Amino acid sequence: MARSAIAISHRALKARVNRALAHDRKQLRTDRRGGVLRQMLIDTRKGEVVEIAVDFDKLVRRLEVLRPWEQAPSL
Repeated sequence: MARSAIAISHRALKARVNRALAHDRKQLRTDRRGGVLRQMLIDTRKGEVVEIAVDFDKLVRRLEVLRPWEQAPSL
């Protein structure tokens, strides 16, 4: 019997990502300036931008914050 995937909200997924990044003292932020949404990584110790235009889906997979029975939101 196949199980259906449980949808996880974008907000909950972003919170999981930030908890995982906190170990390295980093945080995922959204830049909303100019009418374009861009994700970026911030070094919280230095207050500097570490990476711009972060691919959220790749970051979620790299950090392994989704369980096999969960489904990421479609953006």
